[in-house]
Amino acid sequence: MTISSLTFGIGGNTVKSATSDNEQTSQGPKVFVSPKWVNKVINNKTNVKNYKIFEASYGNDKAFKKGHIPGAMHINTNSVESEKNQWNLLSGKTLRKLLLKHGVTSKTTLIVYSTDINAASRVAFAALYTGVNNIKIVNGGYNNWKKADYKIQKGAEKSVKSAKSFGSKVPLNSQYEIKTPADFKKQQKADPNVILASNRSWKEFTGKTSGYSYIKEKGEPKGAVYAKTSKTSADSAYLLKKDGTVKSASQVAPTWKEWGITPESNIDFYCGTGWRATTAFFICYQAGWKNIHVFDGGWYAWNKAHKKNPAKYQVQVGSPRSDNVKILK
Repeated sequence: MTISSLTFGIGGNTVKSATSDNEQTSQGPKVFVSPKWVNKVINNKTNVKNYKIFEASYGNDKAFKKGHIPGAMHINTNSVESEKNQWNLLSGKTLRKLLLKHGVTSKTTLIVYSTDINAASRVAFAALYTGVNNIKIVNGGYNNWKKADYKIQKGAEKSVKSAKSFGSKVPLNSQYEIKTPADFKKQQKADPNVILASNRSWKEFTGKTSGYSYIKEKGEPKGAVYAKTSKTSADSAYLLKKDGTVKSASQVAPTWKEWGITPESNIDFYCGTGWRATTAFFICYQAGWKNIHVFDGGWYAWNKAHKKNPAKYQVQVGSPRSDNVKILK
């Protein structure tokens, strides 16, 4: 059942449903917003005045120049992560510098979109981590913007005045990131029940493929469970509806629950290098799941750690529910 607008009372207060484009849902911060709402923001028909729009993609701005949402600025995902840093997010200070350069502060409403939901989520997560609390992701991305027949702007981005002060310490929201395998081990020692939830495809999860041309080894961190998300290493197909918009947490939760992943769990989402995990994170973040994180290093970093210390960073190959799962140590 789809409800476009609904309010209900709790203790005399009125709470807006999670399907509207308001700042807050009944569970958590409203993240995924419609192209219609973004168009209203651009045309000064909302109370949102301090905003910036990012188009996120890997590489250069060639596609951006062919057409983008009016006023958007292109963000290369390489500006928020790097191979040298094991594809983890860059430091809070580096990310702050990037945001300030584009006029973004901790008080800015940051609207992010892409043709790839994972690219948008990755850049949005970098901004949240740094300290931008009012994060919006265009539901359905640029494709749905075009389907709605809203105005398209062509050419290079227009220059924007940089901001001088970010307005908070950085990173302000580091609690959402588990950076390295060593950090995960510390977390696991404090809470042995923490769940390492793989957002990788079933073939990746069961060791049939690594999923990446630059990762030879196959497998998963020992103890990982399957959070059904993707068909390949380059999508989050099971988290999306046919129109490209995201499913709600309640829609994806039943398959996750089969593997012990619930709203009450202490969860570290991960994939190969963090893109798919951030999409899963934001779906749960909007739903108000409290104890969620992105294990940023993912399989890429775990595999490197395993090579150096296989006994500490053990690897499972095959479904942990099968009798023939192998543990490499």
